[in-house]
Amino acid sequence: MPVNKFITYFILAIVIFGSSACNIKKSTPLPNAPDYSEDKLWSIKDENIRHKIDVFFVHPTTYGPPANGHLIADLNDQKLNRITDRDTVQWITGAFAESCNVFAPRYRQMNIEVLQMDDRHLQEYLKTPVADIENAFKYYLNNINNGRPFILASHSQGSFVLQTLLRKNPELLDKSKLVAAYMPGWTFTDQDLHDLGLKLSEKPDQTGCLITWNTIGPGGESPTIKKGARCVNPLSWSTATKEFPASMNIKAKIFLSPEKKLLIKNFTAARINKDGALEVPTPKPAVLSQLNMSLGKEVYHRYDYDFFFYNVQENVKQRCAAYLKEHK
Repeated sequence: MPVNKFITYFILAIVIFGSSACNIKKSTPLPNAPDYSEDKLWSIKDENIRHKIDVFFVHPTTYGPPANGHLIADLNDQKLNRITDRDTVQWITGAFAESCNVFAPRYRQMNIEVLQMDDRHLQEYLKTPVADIENAFKYYLNNINNGRPFILASHSQGSFVLQTLLRKNPELLDKSKLVAAYMPGWTFTDQDLHDLGLKLSEKPDQTGCLITWNTIGPGGESPTIKKGARCVNPLSWSTATKEFPASMNIKAKIFLSPEKKLLIKNFTAARINKDGALEVPTPKPAVLSQLNMSLGKEVYHRYDYDFFFYNVQENVKQRCAAYLKEHK
């Protein structure tokens, strides 16, 4: 996968995190592979099975400055685990938890600095998180799932890893059990969809489909949007390119810090632009001033779920109900 579009991202990331690739050791031991029979290797592993449908969630990048030169996260890093659990996994899976049993594995994620490497090195590092998620998904299917239908969900690096895994091993995915795949924060092209054997969502109650989007404002240039990117608008749950109004946005739930969040009804309109991005109007200054804009002006990558949180939550309910009705 070409990585030239990620250079800007990582220059910004290096500035933000105050670290540089030139300070990273050339060779460091790989952290131990996870054994997913151990509960500690799951960020969330619901023990109380209350729902008829599961969600298997692969989290985005939470590993900032490399620890001791490692470009692959150590799953024994308790501080990183706490941040991942509290600030990311629990937050995003809240959109699914009312309808699904939640299973979210830890995995040896790539550090953000990996993607400034050339493609050959990137692909070498990518093998580790892909192998972990393959093992986690197999463990989930063989030991936890018990035949229930499921949703796949992810964001950013998580979507990249799932995309790579399922393109490599399409037989892992039993499409008859797939309610839907919510995979924003990464580019999916027509070729990707063909390789995965999945269609994009065109209506809110469609099942067995893929939903993806990358959020920007006017003029925003997101490093996660590549040529040929496809998009589903989370206001319409279709690929229609017209703008859908803010009145269709049930409510945003925007994470600012563990102590602070914003809840805003009818937060934003959205449309799919010519580059396959989900374009939203620039938020009002009172909101914009509080957002983390580390990827650059008008790039709202961190808020792909947040801006449309309650639309996602409601849509998960809708697709789950549709699937169960179809499979009585």
